[in-house]
Amino acid sequence: MFVSLFAFAGTAQAAPAAHKATALVLSVQYSDVEDNAFKATVLTCERGDNHPRRALACATLASARADLQAMQSDNRACTFVYAPVEVTMFGFWRGEPVSQVQTYPNSCVMLAHTGAVFDF
Repeated sequence: MFVSLFAFAGTAQAAPAAHKATALVLSVQYSDVEDNAFKATVLTCERGDNHPRRALACATLASARADLQAMQSDNRACTFVYAPVEVTMFGFWRGEPVSQVQTYPNSCVMLAHTGAVFDF
């Protein structure tokens, strides 16, 4: 029994890691100004996940290496209305753990920075 446990562990380590899984829980919490709404979805970058703009969201995350701080604005014109929006992203991006929270001054600024990632 002891030998078989080690044999199994050795086999699991020897398996190729060609595909590193992505499974991110994305959520958006709007402020009281926007009725304090909450939305969430799961992004796996695979067919059948719940994100309506999966391919573009995954491409955006890939270009920023899944770092919300690294996402640059697309320079769209947004109002100066202060209606904070908090986004969270946690889970695994290509096998690496992710846990991030970012607050934007309003939903327009949030979409300008995150593109399709939180557009669900």
